[in-house]
Amino acid sequence: MNAGTILERMAASHQAQAGRFAAGAPWARRRSRALARLLERGLPGRRDENWRYLDHAAIAALSFAPAPGAHVDPARLAPLLLPLPGAMRLTLIDGEFAPGLSTSGSDGVRIDDLAVLLAGDSAPELESLREPADDVDDRFALLAEAFAPGGARIRVAAGAVPAQTLYLLHVGSAAAAGMSHARLVIEVAAGATLTLVEHFVSLGQAPALSNLAADLRLGDGATLRHVRLHAQTAPVAHLETWNAELQAGSRYEQLLLVLGGQLVRSGLRLMLAGREAEARLAGLFMVDGDCQADLYTRIEHAAPMTRVAQNYRGIAAGRGQGAFNGRIIVQPSARGADAAQSSRNLLLSPQAVINARPQLEILTDDVQCRHGATIGTLDPNQFFYLLSRGIAPDAARALLTRAFCEDILAALPVPGLRAPVEELVVGRLPDRDLIRRLA
Repeated sequence: MNAGTILERMAASHQAQAGRFAAGAPWARRRSRALARLLERGLPGRRDENWRYLDHAAIAALSFAPAPGAHVDPARLAPLLLPLPGAMRLTLIDGEFAPGLSTSGSDGVRIDDLAVLLAGDSAPELESLREPADDVDDRFALLAEAFAPGGARIRVAAGAVPAQTLYLLHVGSAAAAGMSHARLVIEVAAGATLTLVEHFVSLGQAPALSNLAADLRLGDGATLRHVRLHAQTAPVAHLETWNAELQAGSRYEQLLLVLGGQLVRSGLRLMLAGREAEARLAGLFMVDGDCQADLYTRIEHAAPMTRVAQNYRGIAAGRGQGAFNGRIIVQPSARGADAAQSSRNLLLSPQAVINARPQLEILTDDVQCRHGATIGTLDPNQFFYLLSRGIAPDAARALLTRAFCEDILAALPVPGLRAPVEELVVGRLPDRDLIRRLA
């Protein structure tokens, strides 16, 4: 990656957009400061430990110019939508809030257009938007700070338990080559509960690049059930930086499904800041052709009796490349912490590559921590068992590959999503037609 050339392109792009923001306004100053810090420190590269598995050359080949705005016909979106009747809706198109395709929230849920909030340069509104750090894992969040035209803020009032699911739809128009940016803030106040389904789709076939910086805060005793589904078309690349903080007694459940896109890099930094905070994280990535998925998690136990369980699966076919890099840190203040991490990965072709790197850093006694990772082909004993029962070899391989995904799909917290998500999963498998016939 020619970092100098990319940064020069970014600086020129920022200068070209400077007129969109009031000179001297606090938000404009924050944008300029973010760009200056980024130009000084640079983007991540293969020498950076948590970015070593990513295809940086593929990112460098994409356009960093602003994605041209595109009108999206709702009729084109209809076939891509998930079956969530009655759900609240929030739609971002190329990172920008789409009011005509969004609701205002209900049952204690408030949805705001970040561009409108930031245009007022209100100090409290700016303070609610985290300023990215200088470390290498926050560099693309800095990029979003400098360039994102807006995004959305979701707030759930204290004690609210909405009956409706919130459906957050990220639409990439992919009408022409270019890069889009978005900021997202999710705040679930004390004692509140929310189910959030986040869905990434793309409409065009241009080699577009999208960048999301998201912040999540759960108050005392709050619960968030979060489904994240990447189903973009092949030419699209997506980078995301998530920062989450959980207070005492809160619970966060995330199911991440990477089932589309040419390249997806998902980074999650999660702080268990309050006593007995808990996170359950599950994920499945499926890559084929020359597609890539790179998952990175950094979980920090900072309070006593905190718990986290991670369960990730990866499948690679063709020349697909996948990676799971998970780090758990147990601070001296986190006595009684319980951490478990599992990464199992399946290679379906000789050219496929998956890297798994589970890590534990334990700085106190009186904890329970365990991790494990496997990378291999289908279990020969299971394969032989099915053959011995008269099942043909192709059918046996298809059934075992489908079964490999089962415990991840079982974690779906929205029952109505099971069938469409299963169809997306099957659609990414080499033996998809055979599996459908066997179903």
